[in-house]
Amino acid sequence: MFGRWRRKPPSHWSEITGWFQWRSGQEEAVRHFPAGSRFIEVGNFLGRSLCSLGELVQQSNRHFVVIGVDTCRGSGIEGRKQRDYHQAAVREGGGTFAGTLHRHIIRCGLANTVSLIVADSITAASFFADGSTAWVHLDARHDREHLTADIHAWLPKIQRGGWLSGDDYDAVKWPEVVATVSEILPDAKPWSDHQWRLIVE
Repeated sequence: MFGRWRRKPPSHWSEITGWFQWRSGQEEAVRHFPAGSRFIEVGNFLGRSLCSLGELVQQSNRHFVVIGVDTCRGSGIEGRKQRDYHQAAVREGGGTFAGTLHRHIIRCGLANTVSLIVADSITAASFFADGSTAWVHLDARHDREHLTADIHAWLPKIQRGGWLSGDDYDAVKWPEVVATVSEILPDAKPWSDHQWRLIVE
């Protein structure tokens, strides 16, 4: 139950409710890119992966710009199981989990490391100049229509040598993700743990 965080608020990313298995990719990014690079995660839910990235940035003792993007209203029914994975958190927050996400960032000691943009992915992408970002990781809506729009919106924002990547590259659980990425980004490769990545040339 999502209400558990109220009794014992998480103070570390590993205590935050959510799904996250690409820490090795985050570690690679922090090692690979120079200080001052911008990292954007699109789709944050309650901040488990975003706070993990913030922790790695802090531990690196180098400055990176870390930005989370989320509508904070959930994705609705999706996936093969046709479930609404965010419904409980949205309901508890009175229609948004933005407050919960922000509190988790603060509780994890990342208030000065991680910034949030509460907006849909396409609107948020319009805030950034083309070629201005080292890494964008897509973990928002997983259906073909929305993932296609996200790729087209964010790909121009990636600098040369930067990365566009995404979650749930799993042909069994999320076949639309695999099919969409294969169709639109044929040079993208499997990466980390059930992720995909395109290195922009």
